[in-house]
Amino acid sequence: MAMVKADILDLTIGKVPMLKALLLYITGILIAVGSNSGLSPKILLIGIGLLLFLFVVLSYFKSFSQKYLFSICFSGIVIFYGYYQYASTQSKHIKNYHSSYPALQYVGIVDDEPIYKEKTIRFPVKLQVASDSAQSSVVSGKLMLTILRDSLKDQQFNYGDKMAFVNKLNAVNPPFNPKEFDYKAYLANKGIEAQCLLNSEEVEILDKGFGNKLIAYSLDLRTQLIAKFRNYIKEDEAFNVAVALIFGYRSQIDQSTISAFTSTGTIHVLSVSGLHVSLVFALLNFVFRWMDRFPYGRLLKSIIILLAIWAYVILTGMSPPILRAGIMISFFVSSILINRKQIPLNTLAASALFILLFSPNYLFDVGFQLSYMAILGIILLYPILKNYYLTQNKWFNYVLEYVYVSIAAQLFTLPLTLYYFGQFPNYFLLANLFIAIPSTLIMYVGIGLVMIPLEWTNQLLGKIVEWLLNFMMSGLKGIEQLPAAVVHGVDWHWSQVFILGIGILALVVALNSKVAKGFIVLMSALFVLTMFNSYNFYQKSNYSALKFYNTRSEIGISLIKDNKVMLYSTLDSLQHSTLQFSVLPDLRLYSSEDKMGFTSIAANERQNRLIELGKYKILILEIKTLELPSEVDFVLWRKNNYTDINNLHSLNPKAIIIVDGSNSDKTITRLKNALESNSDRLYILKNNFAYVWQEE
Repeated sequence: MAMVKADILDLTIGKVPMLKALLLYITGILIAVGSNSGLSPKILLIGIGLLLFLFVVLSYFKSFSQKYLFSICFSGIVIFYGYYQYASTQSKHIKNYHSSYPALQYVGIVDDEPIYKEKTIRFPVKLQVASDSAQSSVVSGKLMLTILRDSLKDQQFNYGDKMAFVNKLNAVNPPFNPKEFDYKAYLANKGIEAQCLLNSEEVEILDKGFGNKLIAYSLDLRTQLIAKFRNYIKEDEAFNVAVALIFGYRSQIDQSTISAFTSTGTIHVLSVSGLHVSLVFALLNFVFRWMDRFPYGRLLKSIIILLAIWAYVILTGMSPPILRAGIMISFFVSSILINRKQIPLNTLAASALFILLFSPNYLFDVGFQLSYMAILGIILLYPILKNYYLTQNKWFNYVLEYVYVSIAAQLFTLPLTLYYFGQFPNYFLLANLFIAIPSTLIMYVGIGLVMIPLEWTNQLLGKIVEWLLNFMMSGLKGIEQLPAAVVHGVDWHWSQVFILGIGILALVVALNSKVAKGFIVLMSALFVLTMFNSYNFYQKSNYSALKFYNTRSEIGISLIKDNKVMLYSTLDSLQHSTLQFSVLPDLRLYSSEDKMGFTSIAANERQNRLIELGKYKILILEIKTLELPSEVDFVLWRKNNYTDINNLHSLNPKAIIIVDGSNSDKTITRLKNALESNSDRLYILKNNFAYVWQEE
């Protein structure tokens, strides 16, 4: 065991000036978000100019401290610029934004690779022209376009296609159920505030080749290489995982495969990111290490590695995650290239700042946050753990160092994992150790399959990749089936993320400098989190509620009581995609899926039903009837039935009548007018948040 005589890492803030600039810039973005970008970008530019003028003027007076004056003005300028950059991306500050112009149809450019599903084609469109019967106007902004596939007219769309389409724009809906994924916020971070659903005959391709030439070439090359992989990897699951792992193409992976990676804490393998670029860098660094012996060899090697890394970025379609990773690694390689002493934390901060300067919305991208937190953990914690203990056996040390890397990355991403996904994989260390060698070999063999043109070699490499993937997937699915593989039901507030983050940083300081105060801060943070979690557990144990979920035209009713869940639905099972997306994220807070009670309601014909959930009587009303029961607690009004609502209300004056998404807008208006004097008894579930009846 090594003796620690001084700090293992130099964490002096003066050594990492880019970290200070990054934190100030992020502060500006967060202020813009908190104030809803109320200030115009022009005003912010004036503010930046005034600060620069103030610095120049006051610098002539010796009574002012130059150091503090520069620090104050620099901080103000960076914060203002962070605010300015984020505000400039918001629609209310964008010139000629499309929502300000009337239009019967739009002309726009396909702005990313289309995603083909069984029934739909989806892609973002960058708008150019809005036209009505009187005039055409140049517009800006983006929308998400979904086209219903037609077997008789199944058009092929590609990045850069110029198209005209009918204006059927709608606002993106917020989440309608508790804990449902916020698709509206997800699109907003990509600069998209509207969506459009069209039939194939409502879209016409006008021309091709209007996108960025490099991106178009990159996507076309990736399509060709994926087709090559399809020729040599026959099994569907192995092929889908291979193209996700090597090219970042995940659209065809089924839910069971995703679940195996998610439940074992290895989902990062399917996202081409810093890990994959690091593997390419490690391979190239090993292959060209002989060049270090020659004059200027180190310089030439760095240039070759940079070119190869960006060739790989192009090869994988230049998706945002791989672009981020390429930029991140490029900063590290460039610091070697210019022969500067490398301070990894400063280089990491510089790469993050560079990305956010051009795309401030990336700050709220979960992938961006997770990738940078993982690398931050490796930079800060891994060297400390390695310094504390290594053995005399170099082969065992390889395993031990990988364990340290895995622990560091998992610990620093833990707060975000708990906050965003509400779960924690207990066997993450075992799974990451298991997946390390197969995934690395798959990457290298896959790159060989990409580069080598020989038929017999490609057939051999294809079989090797397929065997490795089958071996890896069987192992992950086995780990997924272990007892208590995943802790579900975590419901964290952002304040808990902040407290745990403080605790983790305190741990780094305590281990790095052997400062007792660091351990005190860590224990205090853990104590506060324990109090939080105990209170949340108490609340859940005493939580009792009946919930009518918004599942559009389907039924989803749950009773939650004493940490037990019973769900009624017209959908066939808990594995149905609608329940997985809209309902299960909430129900997992109270019970694991294997312990939930589920009853499928036959939906093949219209009928009225009276069901009991606990002490509640619920009338599901789908056809007109004169035989109305009394003493029901809730009525679910469905499928535009013409039962007399006033008669129903008079028999059940305390009942809540819930109108779901299977009713037309005309029916909803009729019901509102009929029950106007008792509107507090009527709840419109269609295009509205789930109805939650919570017992006191």
